[in-house]
Amino acid sequence: MCARKDSAVSRRASGLELDAAAPTTPRGRRTRAALIEAGARIFERDGFLSARIADIAAEAQVAIGTFYSYFASKEQLFFEVVDSLIEDLYQQSHVADLVGADPVERIRATNARFVHAFAQHARLYSVLQQVASFNPELQRRRQRSRQAFVARAARGIRSLQREGQVDRALDADLVAALLCGMVEDFVEVRYLLGQPLDDEDAIEVMTLIWARALALEPTGPEHPTPELPSR
Repeated sequence: MCARKDSAVSRRASGLELDAAAPTTPRGRRTRAALIEAGARIFERDGFLSARIADIAAEAQVAIGTFYSYFASKEQLFFEVVDSLIEDLYQQSHVADLVGADPVERIRATNARFVHAFAQHARLYSVLQQVASFNPELQRRRQRSRQAFVARAARGIRSLQREGQVDRALDADLVAALLCGMVEDFVEVRYLLGQPLDDEDAIEVMTLIWARALALEPTGPEHPTPELPSR
């Protein structure tokens, strides 16, 4: 996980906002970023409840007093760590111009990038889930972040509807919520519950389900319709 230089812009895009104004000096920004990175490692290692501010400060190589110059509490730092985590997942799963215009290929690439990004952050995400079970503010943040992923998918579906590639009678928001929920459920079952599922097989099957749900056809012979993997 990384604290991005353009975090304020990218977090607005992903439905997240900063808790407090960012430091104005390069040194302050580096120190704050170091605390967020250190917090992520300690929360991942110890969980939220057992994590200590002293350990976070030591990991960031700053004094405990310095911690309180940037964050009022462990909880506030955890919110910032979570925002950075969700931002990473959002940005890493965004295909932009990385693939061509074929919608099935773009869906496959998005699914693959999200699954691989989640795998990198699974332990920290499990801590997020634990804290969200008893922290209403984190529940709200998690819901906002999920809505950002769904909204991005819905925008893509509407674009395809305008181009005549997807039936305009489909409710883009509802379809996006259901299909995104499928992908989210897979990564949680795979990485949080530990079910021994194959990522690449699952990516192909999820892409097939997306394509069939939207009644998509590839744009050329070089892009065959995805098929269920065989064993």
